Amino acid sequence: MSVINKEKVIIIDDHKLFTNGLSIILESIGLRVMSTFESAKEAILYLQNNKVDIIFSDINIPEMDGLQFCRRLKRDKIKAKIIILSMYEDPNIIKEAFESGANAYLSKNTDKEEIIKAIEKSLNNKKYINKRLASNKSWEIEEDAFTLKYKLTLREREVLQLMLNESKNREIGEALNISTRTVETHRKNIMLKLEVKNNIGLIKKALSYKLFSN
Repeated sequence: MSVINKEKVIIIDDHKLFTNGLSIILESIGLRVMSTFESAKEAILYLQNNKVDIIFSDINIPEMDGLQFCRRLKRDKIKAKIIILSMYEDPNIIKEAFESGANAYLSKNTDKEEIIKAIEKSLNNKKYINKRLASNKSWEIEEDAFTLKYKLTLREREVLQLMLNESKNREIGEALNISTRTVETHRKNIMLKLEVKNNIGLIKKALSYKLFSN
C-alpha cells in the first residue's frame, strides 16, 4: 500500500518545461505541488515560512547548486525529504549528494514508477537511487585523492574545469548561468582550497592530479 497521501511538495529547477511536466506527474499520484522555484535561494525564503514534506531539486541551478542547498537545509534543520533529479551521473556527485543530505537520487530520464519508489522510500526514511544508476556500483567507490583532500563543491569543480580550459570569467559565468562576481568568488575559494597563489601554481596542481580533460 502506498504511503503517498497529499504531501506538500516544492520543485527547484530553472527549466520551466521540465518543472511543468514534473508537477503534472506529482499531482497525478496524489501529491500537492505548492510552488516551483528557479533558484535555491528563492526556495529557502519560502521554506522559512512554509512547511513542506518533499523537495525535488536539480543540481545545476543558479546561485547555489543543489548540493549546497542540501547542506543548507541540514544546517537549518529543515526536515523535508530531498529528492535530487539530475542529468549528472558522476559517482562522486551521487556520493556527495547523499552525504549532503539527499534522500534519493534520480536521473532526469527516469520514469513515473521510479519517481513513486523514490518518494515512498524517502517518506519511510530510506535512501533510494534509480535502478540504472544503482546497477553501476562505481557510485559507491571511495572518493578520488583530489576530491578527498581539497573538498571542492560541485560548482567549484565546474568552475575549475572551465578555468583549466582557459575560459575567462565572463565565459564561465555564461556557461554556468552565474554572475561574473560569483565566478570571481569561486576562483578565490578554489585558489585558497588548493593552496596556490596564481595560475601557474594552479596548472601545476592540476597536472599533478591529472585534472586536464585533454
